[in-house]
Amino acid sequence: MELSLASVKNLPAEALKFVTDRLAKIDFFDETKADLQKDSPWYQLGGMYYLAWMVVLVSGVILVALYLPTTEQAYNSISILSETSLGSILRGLHKYAGDGMIIAATLRVYRMWFNAEYKNKGEITFVLGIILLLAAMYSGLTGYLLIWNQRAFWATKVFATFPTYLDITPKLWYWPWESLPIKNGTWIIPNAIGAVTKLIGDWTHQGMTTSQILMGGSSIGQATMTRFYSGHFAISLILLVVTELYFYKNRLKRLNLGWPAILTILAMLVFTATILPAESGSRANPEVTPLPILSDWYFLALYQMLKYMDPYWATIWTVGIPVITIVLMLLDWGPERELKKRPIFFVIGIMAIIQFIVFSALIIANQANLDRDPPYWYAHIILCLTIGQFWHWSMYQQVLPLRSWWLFNLVTSVWYLYFWHVSCGEWLFKWWHAITMGTSIDWNPANLYWNIIWLVSSVLMFVISEALIWRHDVKTRQSQQLELTA
Repeated sequence: MELSLASVKNLPAEALKFVTDRLAKIDFFDETKADLQKDSPWYQLGGMYYLAWMVVLVSGVILVALYLPTTEQAYNSISILSETSLGSILRGLHKYAGDGMIIAATLRVYRMWFNAEYKNKGEITFVLGIILLLAAMYSGLTGYLLIWNQRAFWATKVFATFPTYLDITPKLWYWPWESLPIKNGTWIIPNAIGAVTKLIGDWTHQGMTTSQILMGGSSIGQATMTRFYSGHFAISLILLVVTELYFYKNRLKRLNLGWPAILTILAMLVFTATILPAESGSRANPEVTPLPILSDWYFLALYQMLKYMDPYWATIWTVGIPVITIVLMLLDWGPERELKKRPIFFVIGIMAIIQFIVFSALIIANQANLDRDPPYWYAHIILCLTIGQFWHWSMYQQVLPLRSWWLFNLVTSVWYLYFWHVSCGEWLFKWWHAITMGTSIDWNPANLYWNIIWLVSSVLMFVISEALIWRHDVKTRQSQQLELTA
């Protein structure tokens, strides 16, 4: 009892030590990896981010003197600026340096992921890398509305109004106590999620409140322009203050890039800004909706993913992806840092790259139909993680990860088949009746065929996994018996 009490008393001190140890190894822009930069250019990504950021800040300060942040004058001020060679290059530098920040931050997060840099007290640095990526992305998101052209206006409208779906619980959701007696279309487990969302929404109206804070009202107008203009500055200002305090306190060099690298990057930015001037597009028109509505390139994959989901879950996923990435990082608690020794996390990283490229291409091609297309996204995740699980088993023969994975898939596929295709739409019965009676039915009602394939694959996963575990146990017992007889 005394030991447990002592452990409880030491928890605050241990927690403080845990944080301070990781803060001591924090790294904003790869400033502590100067030695590694000599051997690999991948460790120069932090410096590239910082250099691009400085270009964004300097060009932004100049643009402030020439830009008029009103809905009536913003587009004209940008158009006039673009008519001069110097103004066009200045706009291009601001835009492409911002894109460079996002590219460098994204590659840096992947580098940390594949090299497991979050291990050995690097967790906070990894989280900081994600924050720097999000800061660059949302700085761009708030910035391109300021052009006040058609594409930016409507993409911002989608972004700013999406939180309102948090106030609308998905179709066929009820309060938990309304599921007794069981009603047709009642979600069992997700009822609790819907109930919590509805309860919070009744008090705070979190979706509408968030949307109105972003837009400064119920529609995009001058208040929205003012808030995005302020937010665009605030993101860089807050980040600048934090980083300068950090560098001042630790006496570290801000930019660990040689002059050849610096001049090359600057030349690339000037060259790109010259041959590919930043477009102005047409003036924003709230009365005409462009189709398709596309955001900047770094949000395209997210837009496509959201087309395949219920708006409620799409909103949750928008916020959840960075959180899930951090949670997965915390689950990689093994000592291995080599990529080939971390098969599950290797597969997750490759899967994320594939989905980003494919989804970006699909939305550009305007290929998405929520009611028609099978959920390739979910199937791809399940397939990739299954490959990673069996690969992990071949290396370590750990029972818990493999058994947990088939159990999750089997339980989830059975539950989804029952909920959606039996309880809600009775599609399973209609489908079976159509087969036995020889009548016609929809090609794939509510993705029933996909659900059946998922269930069958889960059963196969269970059989193969348990066979591998049984075989491993037999070999283990045989080796133990040989040792005893010897």
